[in-house]
Amino acid sequence: MARTLVFDNTPLSHFARAGRLTTLEKLVHGYRCVVPVEVRREIDTGMSSYPAIAQVLSSPWLESVEISNVQELTAFARFKAELGGGLAENNGEAAVLAWVSVNGGLAIIDERAGSRIAKRDGVPVHGSLWLLVQGVRAGVLERAEAEQLVYELGTTDMRLPADGETLFAWAYQEGLLP
Repeated sequence: MARTLVFDNTPLSHFARAGRLTTLEKLVHGYRCVVPVEVRREIDTGMSSYPAIAQVLSSPWLESVEISNVQELTAFARFKAELGGGLAENNGEAAVLAWVSVNGGLAIIDERAGSRIAKRDGVPVHGSLWLLVQGVRAGVLERAEAEQLVYELGTTDMRLPADGETLFAWAYQEGLLP
């Protein structure tokens, strides 16, 4: 499994809004955690509506990276064109996909469009619920805490494929649990 996790805005912002950024940090302990500058810009923009997400920008376990070489820029342009959204939308997702496609790692994206494109193009991708299930498997989280966390993320209007009650049924169906 990739030892580098490359985060999109959604997981970081919603964990912060739920007051669970320290839990996310525990879940990813031992991984190199990367955030493209484009994602940081989205977080910066969102701080006026959700002040709690400001703590993401000062989290020392998150390393900023820039999309800068020709391969990364070409991949970014391709993913951005497909995701659309004008000048301001989907830049974070496009940057995550571009960085992982060129440099390796695992994209952490919760939006369906970005996840579908990643899977189609062979870019390793998982979402927030995968992190929770991995945390339970590794003994970092108890099952009940993971279920509660899904409910807490839901209170931030995060759209997830399962709720706390159905988290583990979903994980079995997705092949994340034996």
